[in-house]
Amino acid sequence: MSYRTTLASATMIFASLAASTWSPASAEEKEMSVNGTALTYIDQGMGTPVVFVHGAISDLRAWGPYREEISKDRRFVAYTQRYFGTGAWADKAEHFSQETHINDLIAFVEGLEAGPVHLVTWSYSGGIGTYASLRRPELFRSIVHYEPSVRALLSGLPGSETARTEMFKNFGPAIAAVKAEKVEDAALRFIEAVFKLPEGGADKEPEPWPSYWRENGRTIPPFLAMASGAPISCEQLGALKVPTLIVQGTDTYTRYAMMAERLAGCQANALIVTLPGANHDGPYRKPGKLTAMIKSFLTLVE
Repeated sequence: MSYRTTLASATMIFASLAASTWSPASAEEKEMSVNGTALTYIDQGMGTPVVFVHGAISDLRAWGPYREEISKDRRFVAYTQRYFGTGAWADKAEHFSQETHINDLIAFVEGLEAGPVHLVTWSYSGGIGTYASLRRPELFRSIVHYEPSVRALLSGLPGSETARTEMFKNFGPAIAAVKAEKVEDAALRFIEAVFKLPEGGADKEPEPWPSYWRENGRTIPPFLAMASGAPISCEQLGALKVPTLIVQGTDTYTRYAMMAERLAGCQANALIVTLPGANHDGPYRKPGKLTAMIKSFLTLVE
């Protein structure tokens, strides 16, 4: 793998874990058989499911701070995508790909047998949700994306290379850790780069989050090695009628802002708003404010 290829893949790396002391032990874990594997999920509340999907270096614990408030009047569901979390792998991650995660999301929603669901994503899972909704729009009642990472949207877009360079200059320590095969250290360095923390800053974040991030460090090598997503055109997105809210932090990297704004501009029924004082860490730093945005949007579309 070339240094340039590694950096290109690294644009989607992020740590989508929310600042809270919640743990899955405080809610009942379930398992669903999906495409030959078992996905762990949390299910609480009644009504239309609101399915939360985490991003890279993460798992269902990302959404812990959202569970109680969402489940007051809706059905909160969050699952851990294949290979993430702490469970044993059934293989050597040879099936780690966007295509696998897209197919798993579709099968998971079908397996809930609850009709179209509301979907909430963050970064990498924003791409997964976008591709899934293009293939099976009838499965989704609405979508909320926080800074969706859909690199195909930037192909040929003026300024995209400059935005890429802006991000890459902060990824040096993370890439060095990957090359040294120190995946737990790499996980923390990627978090620092994407959340705009100083080197060593992730180690100082409240436990148990540094431990959770380290536990997902093993996913970094297959994540960086996987292929980019298929091309997406504005014409394709224009045909997608699912009501969509796209949230971006006011202090985020230009690259993330460009992807969010491009998706909102192309998709037929999308609205874009900002989360003040946040970067790509918005769901981590400001779960209360983002929960309020999600609930307001769901009330609007229901």
